Amino acid sequence: MKIAHFYYGAWNNFYHLSWPWRFLIELLVSLLILKMVLRLIKNVMCKLRLDVALIKGWVWFVTELIYLIGRNKKWAVELDNKMIEWGEKAVNHTNGKKSAVFRKCLLTLVVIVYFSAVFVDLPFANGLEGYYLSGFTKMKSFCQKYEEMLSGDCEQYPPLFKKREPKSDASAATSEELQSEIEPVYIQLNDQGRGGSNIRKEPSMNGEVVGGVNETSEILYQQQFENDGERYWIKVYLPQDAVEGWLSGNLIDSEQLENIIRKNN
Repeated sequence: MKIAHFYYGAWNNFYHLSWPWRFLIELLVSLLILKMVLRLIKNVMCKLRLDVALIKGWVWFVTELIYLIGRNKKWAVELDNKMIEWGEKAVNHTNGKKSAVFRKCLLTLVVIVYFSAVFVDLPFANGLEGYYLSGFTKMKSFCQKYEEMLSGDCEQYPPLFKKREPKSDASAATSEELQSEIEPVYIQLNDQGRGGSNIRKEPSMNGEVVGGVNETSEILYQQQFENDGERYWIKVYLPQDAVEGWLSGNLIDSEQLENIIRKNN
């Protein structure tokens, strides 16, 4: 079962790739597996000398057939000798060149199959005649069905590699998140502030006015304050207006302002 989890989990991660890239990797993996299988077969045949046995068996079969057909005729004797000579060379001959030719043919086949399967996804495919484009589409469909057979029910398994979620940063929390974690503090205005006060975008008298408050306003402290050298500024949020900004400390109850500054120092 663990093998299935690894196998299908890898497929689950793999499916996010686009079809051309996905199919290229599938082909390369298939080629690698085929190479390993062929090498295994070759090693087994070499150890058991099956290749030699097959060659000798074939030579024996052909020479017997020649004898039955031609008996002792001149052409039969010549053909028989040539067959025996070929068998001796085949047994002693290394297959290095044949292996190189086979690899080239296999690589060419892989390239043809790949471009046939992904051709419809290439930019210039739309310029092809409909008859040929239909053929390439069928090739892609066939390869995708083969892929579906290999991937099976991979969606039922968890991905093999999981993306690590970034650790939460308290400094990046929004005002609403901070407010939900900390007991809300409501700002109390002094007599001057209750008569009407501005909320500014920046903690400065030159800051743009983004809202206003009075004695009926609900003002939430946002756990932040600044001092511009002349006065304190308290960052606040107005739920009724969905406005966030800065309120001058000169407009806040002096005792509450002292408590806010003392707690944060």
